[in-house]
Amino acid sequence: MPYRETHLYQAMFNAVSQTFENMAFVEVIEQPENNRKKINGPVPWVSMLIHDPFQGEIRLAITTSLLRELTANMFGLEADEITQSQQEDIIAEILNTLTGLFMTALLPDDQTYQLGLPEHGTGDFPPVDEDSIAWNLEIDGQPLVIIGSGAGLLKANQA
Repeated sequence: MPYRETHLYQAMFNAVSQTFENMAFVEVIEQPENNRKKINGPVPWVSMLIHDPFQGEIRLAITTSLLRELTANMFGLEADEITQSQQEDIIAEILNTLTGLFMTALLPDDQTYQLGLPEHGTGDFPPVDEDSIAWNLEIDGQPLVIIGSGAGLLKANQA
C-alpha cells in the first residue's frame, strides 16, 4: 500500500490541515513527490515526544518567513511587531494541537495518550531516515515538513 494511503499518513495530514485551517485560516497542501520544495539552512523547528501508549517523536520544521507570517496573522499584528517569543509560542501551540488531533485519530476512542512538552530551536532539520516517516507539505507555496519517528509510531503505520 502506498504510504500516502496508510491510516497513519492520513491521520497526520488531516490533523495538520484541521489545525492550520482552524488556527490560521490557511490551507495546507501536499507537495508533489516529483517537485518537492526543500527546507534549507537553519529553520525554526519544534519537537514533541510521545510517551504513551507508544514511544515516538513528532517534529515540525517551517520556514522563517512562513512562521513570521502565521504568527502575525494569528496575533493580529504587523510582521515587524512580532517577537521571537510569540513565534516560539505559535509553533509550539501548532505542534501541540496537531499532535493531539493526530493521536486522537490514530487511537481507539477509549485509548488515552501522554505527550511531552514542546521543545523548539533553530537549526538544520534532521534528515528523514528509515526509522521515520515524513509529511512534505506547503502553505502558500512555502514548505513545511513534519517527521514522525520511533518504532512504536512506525508500527502504527503498518497496522
